[in-house]
Amino acid sequence: MREMKLKPFIIAFVVVLVLLVGGSFTYQYVAQEKPMQEKLDKLVYSNILLPVEKQDGSYHLTMEVVKDCKLQEAMEELKQAVQEYDLTEENYDVQLLNKSSELQDVWQGQLFAIAEIMANQQYSELPELMQTIEKEHPDVQADASMDEKYVYITLLKDGQRFDKLLPLDGGKMEVWQDAQ
Repeated sequence: MREMKLKPFIIAFVVVLVLLVGGSFTYQYVAQEKPMQEKLDKLVYSNILLPVEKQDGSYHLTMEVVKDCKLQEAMEELKQAVQEYDLTEENYDVQLLNKSSELQDVWQGQLFAIAEIMANQQYSELPELMQTIEKEHPDVQADASMDEKYVYITLLKDGQRFDKLLPLDGGKMEVWQDAQ
């Protein structure tokens, strides 16, 4: 019997391994990530910064709400878009892009009141707080709405906007500026 050479088997194994791994990554990108990014690029109520980052199996989306749209509408549209790709809320997180330092200062001035409302689940006090913000800052429009999962807060002034998304489930509140 002839002596079998090991070198061709090792080369064949490496080639097959490279093709499998490369094919898997290519398929994931071509079949899921690229179409999803194209879909996110066509959203009406928001702009998603592309490319979308994926880390530890979770997508990290940075969203900027379009000027005259509501945060709640933008989040609902995003949720519907990612559901088409079998993503649940556990598979992605949303960071809101806020560029207005002036409106961030207005928000900072209300942190205690917002944290107290959220911690005590006194959501009926939110419209009153929004009116207080508008009285203290006459050029600022303040809006709060909610659904079964989130409280949506938007501050507007001279074409600038500041949005916050606060979870009702007692999860990590994005009240503070550097919250993830």
